[in-house]
Amino acid sequence: MGEGERFASVLRESIEQSGLSLTVISQRLRSRHRPVSVATLSNWQSGRSLPGGEQSLGVVAALEELLGKAPDALADLVGAPRLRGRSVQPASFVGRGGRREVFHRALGELGFEAPQQYAHERVFHQHVVIDSTREVQRFDYRLTVRALESGTCRLPAVHLLEPSEPNVAPEFIPLEGCTVGRRVVWPEHRAYGVELKVDGMFDAGQVATLAYRVEMKAKATDLTAAMYSVPRRANDVLLEVEFRGDRRPLGFERYRRTESGETVTQARLDRRDRLQISDARFGPGTFGLRWEWGDLEEDDDDELMLTGT
Repeated sequence: MGEGERFASVLRESIEQSGLSLTVISQRLRSRHRPVSVATLSNWQSGRSLPGGEQSLGVVAALEELLGKAPDALADLVGAPRLRGRSVQPASFVGRGGRREVFHRALGELGFEAPQQYAHERVFHQHVVIDSTREVQRFDYRLTVRALESGTCRLPAVHLLEPSEPNVAPEFIPLEGCTVGRRVVWPEHRAYGVELKVDGMFDAGQVATLAYRVEMKAKATDLTAAMYSVPRRANDVLLEVEFRGDRRPLGFERYRRTESGETVTQARLDRRDRLQISDARFGPGTFGLRWEWGDLEEDDDDELMLTGT
């Protein structure tokens, strides 16, 4: 039985066991902001088609919850979405051999030597504030995680500073539902990280929410990217970068890397002066936003053109 046939069979059986009609399922998915037509549901359960895009895979995650299936029970039968966009050479983020080695050494130092020692990041939201009027830039993280082992639920946060960034240890600040455990402070490698321990003791499979902040002592123009890596597939990921102050970068792009390859697509600021990248059923892989600063004279010229003065 092929991958598509297995998906159709499991979906069809799950729908029959739920006692819900396709019309009711479609209505309930729409109320959860995951709209899908009755015809599409019918095609999926008959095997005539498979979910293929980011939006469709988000529907599959909602279907799992609606039909009482375990997380990824249906999604794992579909496979990862195909990436679209132009291919690029490997990115520098944990990309050079030395940096990758340092990254994995830092994980080991924090006590993360095996995959099951990571909490599963189910929902991820990162909000970055780049403020040209301040000497400290803010990275806020909010995650919903699932414990894979009974006992303490934990995950790592490791930052490898780029050459353009001041080699100053970031400050890791727990905001909600977590504390900081072990630390890595390796200025000679420009590597800093912490072990985040979720409050309380967990049984395997339990879910929790936590939030923390990373403050980077740097000027706005020292930073040119915000990246995040997930070791397993996440239900939803959202990364936003907000620019404040009187300076704005001149070019922007979204970056994704999975086992299927790498893509870069052009981006632009919205009306709130924010960039955004979001995905459903993303991972394992790396995603992020990158931007490019011009010199001050170029920024001034660009602003004059925009204002028409």
